[in-house]
Amino acid sequence: MTLRFPENFLWGVSTSSYQIEGGAPDDGRGRSIWDTYCATPGKVANGDTGEVACDHYHRYPEDLDLLRDLGAKVYRLSIMWPRVLPEGGGRINEKGLDFYDRIVDGVLERGMRAWPCLYHWDLPQALQDRGGWTNRDIAGWFTDYTALIARRLGDRVENWVTFNEPSVSAWVGHEEGRHAPGLTDPRAAVRAAHHLNLAHGRAVAVLRDLTPRAGVGTVIPIHKARPLPQFQERDAHLVPLFEDKWNGVFLDPIYHGRYPASLADRFAEHVRDGDLAEIHRPIDFVGVNQYFPSYIQECSDGAWPFKHADPPLYFRRTEMNWAIDGHAFYEALMLVKARYGNPPVYVTENGGAFIDVVGADGRVDDQDRIAYYREYLIGLQRAISEGADVRGFMPWSLLDNFEWARGYAKRFGLVHVDYRTQKRTPKASFHFMREVIAENALPGI
Repeated sequence: MTLRFPENFLWGVSTSSYQIEGGAPDDGRGRSIWDTYCATPGKVANGDTGEVACDHYHRYPEDLDLLRDLGAKVYRLSIMWPRVLPEGGGRINEKGLDFYDRIVDGVLERGMRAWPCLYHWDLPQALQDRGGWTNRDIAGWFTDYTALIARRLGDRVENWVTFNEPSVSAWVGHEEGRHAPGLTDPRAAVRAAHHLNLAHGRAVAVLRDLTPRAGVGTVIPIHKARPLPQFQERDAHLVPLFEDKWNGVFLDPIYHGRYPASLADRFAEHVRDGDLAEIHRPIDFVGVNQYFPSYIQECSDGAWPFKHADPPLYFRRTEMNWAIDGHAFYEALMLVKARYGNPPVYVTENGGAFIDVVGADGRVDDQDRIAYYREYLIGLQRAISEGADVRGFMPWSLLDNFEWARGYAKRFGLVHVDYRTQKRTPKASFHFMREVIAENALPGI
């Protein structure tokens, strides 16, 4: 099947600050919650940290050249809050701002567009010490940070992303404890979720005011839930609640001005008069991250009546034990179309972790990843053919990198990184994606 897409389709790639930058002790960067989490024994595989990561802080020109060579037209990067505001507010670190100036300028010089994401999970530890996302004041702290970045970079930015996967920050970081800050408090997670939404709404207002010509959106990992086949009759009723938790909590307030009815009681104590009006501000697009189908099963001893389940054994899987299913990708895109009025969508993350081996010839022949992308791009084609307003695709990720609690054990990149030498080697999947982009490219875009 030919991988052809609409003529104005935007191709890009995504990264995130803590996962690639390194440079932890350099030029006045403050500590983040992930620095603290990594330093906590047993939290991250092999005791890995993001202190060096891919050393992008020092090697960014080489990485931007790789983006150009890929043919990417959009680069979704993220800003590290504690690099520019070491205490989360107050004193500004000009050297940190200078770094992002250089990144944005370098992207533009190579004929690409920069789409900065303001928050990809690396909260300043100084703010976590004051309650972090469980403290309502953080909506104001985030607004001040947003204004700083908008004033500095807004003359060169065409689109902003407020948050990457706030659902993961709330549920995985505050309820499951598998991500920073490592809390296991369901009520705190609900409170954090509301404050993330409130911060988003206020940031949209600031960005509209300071950069009125720029687009604004947010990025949500869309989960299309399924019960395990053997428990279909027992567990099918749990699917709507699961999807309300993971999708609806963060998109319903934006598009519908309310929390899902199934969860309204959980949020009532945290919502003040005017909050939902602040969150319910129009956005220009929603970024969709999607990797796998979400299988669930009944749970009787947790904060929710469901839990994640391992996918059926008949699926091929990635090294993350995620089922490979391009049809689930199609379903997730159609879910957004049906539930939120078919908004403009950019796929801002999609990809798979596989065992990548550098061969004797120096190449990485990652055919499993190519097969993954081919299947998911076919699912994307189908969604577009059935009317989903999908306007771009940005795989995860440009580089192998620090994969949060998995450390450096899992590789998602189109480019292999030797973490000992920092040598970059474009994989076969890099060349595959470059061919797909070239076949769909428009001159001058």
